[in-house]
Amino acid sequence: MPLPFRVITYNIRKGKGANGRTAVEMRRIGAALAQHEADLILCQEVFHCARTGDSQSGGLAQEMGLSSYYGANKFRSVGHHGNTTFTRLSVEHFDNHDISTNRVERRGALYVRLTLGEQSLHVFNVHLGLNQWQRRTQMRQIGELVERVSQSGEPVLLAGDFNDWRRDLEGLVLHELGFDDPFAGHAPERLRTWHARRPVFSLDRIYVKHLQAESGGRLDGSPWSELSDHLPLMAHLSPT
Repeated sequence: MPLPFRVITYNIRKGKGANGRTAVEMRRIGAALAQHEADLILCQEVFHCARTGDSQSGGLAQEMGLSSYYGANKFRSVGHHGNTTFTRLSVEHFDNHDISTNRVERRGALYVRLTLGEQSLHVFNVHLGLNQWQRRTQMRQIGELVERVSQSGEPVLLAGDFNDWRRDLEGLVLHELGFDDPFAGHAPERLRTWHARRPVFSLDRIYVKHLQAESGGRLDGSPWSELSDHLPLMAHLSPT
């Protein structure tokens, strides 16, 4: 059986800091993440600049010494942003899926298939919409993707910014789509990730199939309270 692997999910807010106005260098975010030696890091709101060609994906990958896989979702004249998955594991395939429900609020599910021991690990890095109908529609699209790309019994990791502060998606994700919550036994207040300076909402999630958590939880305190308006979640996972 493969050894446990470590995963982090983190919305970096395009490097604008906790207050949305302070530019945060990617080397600071990368150095903070690198200390935890994660095998998989799923980031949302990662910006690529059209004018300079610089990318936050590249800056973070260089700082952490990991490979990066990016899916652009929102395009503007200044550049584009989306989700990036960083890993030290062997990658078999990756693809970005448009799960937008309208022409203005663009959303994506970045799919990466990795090699985990003798089997594939299916990873979905997501950032869902701002209203309940959007999120449920997008989650059903993701459920269809999972069914299409994975085989029965293969491990699946679904993580990112769900914007689901009331946990309205729990029934759909856990009961209809068959995912597990690796933090089910944790106190809910210890899983709140927004706002980073005073967490009151649980926006970021990790869900799994055919994986179990060895340990994990929220990363907080310094420097996380200033790097973004979200706090990261980390889990140590192993196949069941």
